[in-house]
Amino acid sequence: MKNIIAISFLIATVSSFSTAAEKYDTTAFRTATKLCTSCHGTAFYQAKQIDDDDWEFYFDTPGKLEKIHKNDPKGLKAINSSLFKKRKKRLLKFFIANSKYSGAVNGCDANFCGTNH
Repeated sequence: MKNIIAISFLIATVSSFSTAAEKYDTTAFRTATKLCTSCHGTAFYQAKQIDDDDWEFYFDTPGKLEKIHKNDPKGLKAINSSLFKKRKKRLLKFFIANSKYSGAVNGCDANFCGTNH
């Protein structure tokens, strides 16, 4: 009987740790940090600038991101990179999940701690 209780407790503990660790897509976060942070600030700060409908508009309208960044060679290079193209859908999901009215408020963790501009 004690073994059943101990195993149940162990399963509950492990599952709670795994869900707590995945508050956001770290791959998308790191991609946005690598490609966009130098101009737009941290990935969370960037996501909060507009709401989810605007993120969908910018990502889903063909040529829109390129048009916005046409006078910024560094931005165009990032948008045209294979990394951006490969992870575009993940980036969009990340930006929507952390957008202006999403209610997501991320605190300090191993990847991010505060927004300094």
